[in-house]
Amino acid sequence: MAILLMGAAAMLSSCSSNTTPTVEVFYKEKEPSLRTLERTKDVLQEHEKNLNVTYYIITEPENKELLQKYNFPESHFPFAVVIDGKYTALIDDRLVQFVDFPLFMKGIGKHEGNWSMDDLAGVLANRGMLRDKNVLPESVGVSGNQPQ
Repeated sequence: MAILLMGAAAMLSSCSSNTTPTVEVFYKEKEPSLRTLERTKDVLQEHEKNLNVTYYIITEPENKELLQKYNFPESHFPFAVVIDGKYTALIDDRLVQFVDFPLFMKGIGKHEGNWSMDDLAGVLANRGMLRDKNVLPESVGVSGNQPQ
């Protein structure tokens, strides 16, 4: 009987890791966000048949509850990518948050993030890098960085 339970647990574990990832992309309808959106879509298209992707405009009132779910401010951030409810990953000993602008936008000033398109592609290929606890970057300026 123990063997059957261990076998069933292994099957459940493999099924959950093989589920189609849900990706939620949050953006503003302004040039820097739209440029980031374009590059993000390029990365997502490489995986599109294996993803459920939804796009949300940050400033749309109907998205307010979803922003609150992830502890995002209603308007004081330009971009975020959430994968299976998570936007924080550990990549090569770096804590990466898919919030604010990615590294290719360095020099933009406010809202510079610490993630790259390669980081995003890597996490899409290996969701095991996602952390159980989301942590917002300090630049987002929200206290109580723990969603849910």
